[in-house]
Amino acid sequence: MLGSALASITADRIGRKGSLILAAVVYTIGVVLQTIAPPPAVFALGRGFLGAALGLISVVSPMYLVESSKANTRGRLVSLYTLLLTLGNVLACGISLGTSKLSGANTWRITVACQLFLALIVLGGALMAPESPVLLTKKGLPEQARKSIAALRGIGISSVEMVQEYGEIVAWTTEQSAHENVRLSEIFRGANLRRQLLGMSMAILTIASGITFWFGYGTTFFKEAGVSDSYLISVILALVNAIFTALSTILIEKVGRRTCLLWGGVIMGIMMLIPAVLSSASPGTTADNNALIAGAVIFIAAYAATWGTMGWVIMTEPYSQRLRLHQSTLTMLVYWLATWAIGFVTPYLVDSTAADLGSNVCYIWFVMIVISVIWAYLCVPELSGLSVSETDLLFETRVPAWRSKEWQIKLRACEASVQDTENPTQKVDTTECMKE
Repeated sequence: MLGSALASITADRIGRKGSLILAAVVYTIGVVLQTIAPPPAVFALGRGFLGAALGLISVVSPMYLVESSKANTRGRLVSLYTLLLTLGNVLACGISLGTSKLSGANTWRITVACQLFLALIVLGGALMAPESPVLLTKKGLPEQARKSIAALRGIGISSVEMVQEYGEIVAWTTEQSAHENVRLSEIFRGANLRRQLLGMSMAILTIASGITFWFGYGTTFFKEAGVSDSYLISVILALVNAIFTALSTILIEKVGRRTCLLWGGVIMGIMMLIPAVLSSASPGTTADNNALIAGAVIFIAAYAATWGTMGWVIMTEPYSQRLRLHQSTLTMLVYWLATWAIGFVTPYLVDSTAADLGSNVCYIWFVMIVISVIWAYLCVPELSGLSVSETDLLFETRVPAWRSKEWQIKLRACEASVQDTENPTQKVDTTECMKE
């Protein structure tokens, strides 16, 4: 949470790129402190540095992707970001499986030290990446902004495509900076309030689906449920998560955010309900354990292909450029608070010395998923294929979520009807057409 709050200061002052470099350095310090422990205070301090770095990255990385991508690739890039997170989880589970055979401090010390490689990857990537062209334009650095666009797109600095895209960024940032003095109270008014509630609700419901249960406590829970090779099961779940997150990179633009959330939620709910019912009917049996494992695998597959990726996209893309930094920061604060809260409560729900719900905890996640599906239908608009300025228009005109796809079809029809046939690359004004 501290790292997420820090992003509101560093992201503009030292840039998106500088913030990622800072996060990599802080992350490295945290890993070193944890590795040289055992004094509990030193380990806790290292954990604090690690958390601050992760919070900073969780705000800045998706923001950078949104600002640096085209409308038709924005969702796919954020889903690739999520894919890398899941691959990291596979790696972590694999290392934990290997070190579980060791004895003494090496069991955890080697696992912690391996995180240094991740810090180096983040640092190397940040050093090579160009700064956000939107931020450079906002700071009045046109030449650097054009170079950034050219590097990101792999095009010439004087090409027609580059000139057109830079022109759109200039027009958009000029409009946004016309009201430059940002007041935090603006976040909670009008269309901005709807955007903020959308991101914050997604942050909570993504975690409340039960995913933290499987990945945070899956190994311990499977072991207590009588499942052999619980570490191996956790590796398999992590692999399933990564494979189906890769599938989401296709679904997110082909099928759309909204459809993925609705159908993914239905499958997730069913896969939470079945193990819970079987556990109530025949707890501790082979059938119960098999249903638990099968339910976990299919649930994670559905989550990874839909809510796992779409959650990060919806937490990132709805905001206006003017308030993006503040709204993204607030959303990630809520995300990490929800992660902590659910992670704190879950052990008490399943532990035999507390509520001792066991597999019955799946009933709770089922109810939360039902709420999530209803919320997605009522509140999540379809944003795939929309540019940032078109996203602004959708929220400013108060289009209901369930009519957003129809609105987008009308928008494209209006663009086609007023397009200058002699200059097809010129941006057209569809304002009057959309009012009809």
